[in-house]
Amino acid sequence: MIAFRAHKTTLSITAASLSLALLSSPAAAQVDDAIVLNILRNCAQIDDATARLACYDNNIRAAGGQARSAVPGEMPAPQAGRGAPLSNSGPSGFGSENVRTADRFEAPAGQIDELRARVRAVSERQRGVYLFTLDDGAQWVFTESVPFAYRPPKPGDQVEIDRAALGSFLMTYDSQRSVRVERVR
Repeated sequence: MIAFRAHKTTLSITAASLSLALLSSPAAAQVDDAIVLNILRNCAQIDDATARLACYDNNIRAAGGQARSAVPGEMPAPQAGRGAPLSNSGPSGFGSENVRTADRFEAPAGQIDELRARVRAVSERQRGVYLFTLDDGAQWVFTESVPFAYRPPKPGDQVEIDRAALGSFLMTYDSQRSVRVERVR
């Protein structure tokens, strides 16, 4: 399987390099969108994240698009005139972008990676799945059931919630294993 991945990566990098050579010619303005899509699909097969991103950026520039130029981890500031105006109503604070509202797809002005807060209330929704409310009124729920031996936080306890992969969040409490959580309000 490792040999297959290495071959796949080499094949993808070769395809991406070939596509760059073709797209950098004077005929680049005449490249068909289907060809660009196939090139980007080849980029998606690259295992190394840095090489994959470079493949996307280089090929989208060559196809006439514009690659992202912001610093990784930084959210771009909202721009006037792009889509609907941002709404100030609804939940705000850490994790609020995941609460299902009409404007949830708008990028927040600033983004933090972790939160430490005190628990105001806790209730068990089903066996091993807890809903807890923080001091600021934000409500979070476990997205996975915890074992019977897990000690859930009590009112007044401090929890830490960290941003995890793919828009998910992990809550850590009292040196126990992290639990995947989701903000619901």
